[in-house]
Amino acid sequence: VSPQQKFNLFMALTAGFFYCMNYYIVEPSSTMYVNALGAQDAMSAMLIGMMPIASFLSAIAYSIWTNNSFRQPFLVSCALMLTGNVIYSAAFNFKSLPMALAGRFMTGLGGPKCIIRRYMADTTSLSIRTSVNALFGMVVAAGSALGPGCAILLNKLDFVIPLPLGGELLFNGMTGPGWFMATLWSIFLFALFWGFEEQERIGLVEQMQKEDPQYQGTTEAPDDVRSPVGDDDLMTLVSGKSSMSFSDEKDYYLGVDEEERSIWLELKRVSHLVTFPVRICLGLLFAKVFVIETLVSCTSSLSKNRYGWKIQQVGLLGLVNGMFVIPLSIMVGKASMMYQDRFLMLWLLSIGIVGLSLLIDYYDLFNGVNHFHSVGPGQYVTGYFVTYVSIQSFEGVIGSALSKVIPTALATGTFNSGLLATLVDTFGRFCGDMFISLMGCINIEQLMNLLFIPGVLILCTCLFIVRKYYDLLAV
Repeated sequence: VSPQQKFNLFMALTAGFFYCMNYYIVEPSSTMYVNALGAQDAMSAMLIGMMPIASFLSAIAYSIWTNNSFRQPFLVSCALMLTGNVIYSAAFNFKSLPMALAGRFMTGLGGPKCIIRRYMADTTSLSIRTSVNALFGMVVAAGSALGPGCAILLNKLDFVIPLPLGGELLFNGMTGPGWFMATLWSIFLFALFWGFEEQERIGLVEQMQKEDPQYQGTTEAPDDVRSPVGDDDLMTLVSGKSSMSFSDEKDYYLGVDEEERSIWLELKRVSHLVTFPVRICLGLLFAKVFVIETLVSCTSSLSKNRYGWKIQQVGLLGLVNGMFVIPLSIMVGKASMMYQDRFLMLWLLSIGIVGLSLLIDYYDLFNGVNHFHSVGPGQYVTGYFVTYVSIQSFEGVIGSALSKVIPTALATGTFNSGLLATLVDTFGRFCGDMFISLMGCINIEQLMNLLFIPGVLILCTCLFIVRKYYDLLAV
């Protein structure tokens, strides 16, 4: 791996870290912020939820753009993240909730996860693919953990900065997360502009060679490779550069007539390219995101009602667990050099099932809720830790397997593996949050069992699927 490739990969992973940090940093102060802007507590959920909604919408645009370039969409993504955070914090001066919502929405439009996944799949060789995806899982967990942790520290600050042209900048526990992330994105944007360069898409070439045994062992892209791109366009993809206009992208990888250029036909094309192994990986990714979202998002209300925890304790739990994901992800990356992805899947899923089983309150399940604290804080922290660390590390293995089983035709198109993974990820978060709300309406006292018993069943189903289709995941 060249120094430039290392720098590019570092910047891509850092962008993922900052994005996840940006996602969760407003959570502890969201209720207080909407109250300060004159809204009710219920609006805090909308304040947090604006970001994934916008990310879902922007993912397709980024996917189209990354067919030709990675540098430009990365720069636009960072600029949107920077601008969105500034608008979010500036809304406090104007006492405007719509302005704060618009800031979070713009931040979501800048979500770079789709770009990062596509970059890792196209520019990293198959030999290090699992290690890189394990690193991605690590930075996602670290960012998700440090977000609430930083929010707790920022809540202790309260000062005013006079502006040269009039006005003032209010920095407190509510506006601090936005100003802090805007500063980080400003520094990151400068470094990205200065040092990021387009790279050859060696991962894409290896995938093409893997699909056509005739060209295994070659170092150049085959002339007659069976892919939807043409000869010249193949080398364009490999070099990461393009001489075509943005409007020609559809013809570039589809090669269809004028009347066939439609999203509907593109979706039909994708439906034929999504093979059964790809569907398995996407299903596993959805299950992983759903389980983690129900585990993390219910922490505040669940621990408050059962154990009387405060924001500081909840934030500390997320911070510590996220930090433990880092060494485990490193171990998974090293293990991927000796073991296949499917073997690591079995182990991580098994550990996650054990951890989540510790969170089931069996006394409440069979004897009512007379002993409300039958699952004490110690058992809750232990089960939370085991589940979070193992299932969060599971994401890197899934991402690696998905990038290896994805057909080349799907890897180069608009609806590529990075986009599909991002859409599944976002939809999983949405379903997890909605599931928490639904179970809370059914019985708030049994929330622990209502959430975690289905979670255990989902993980058991994933384990059964991986074991049953073990040969299909031999990548």
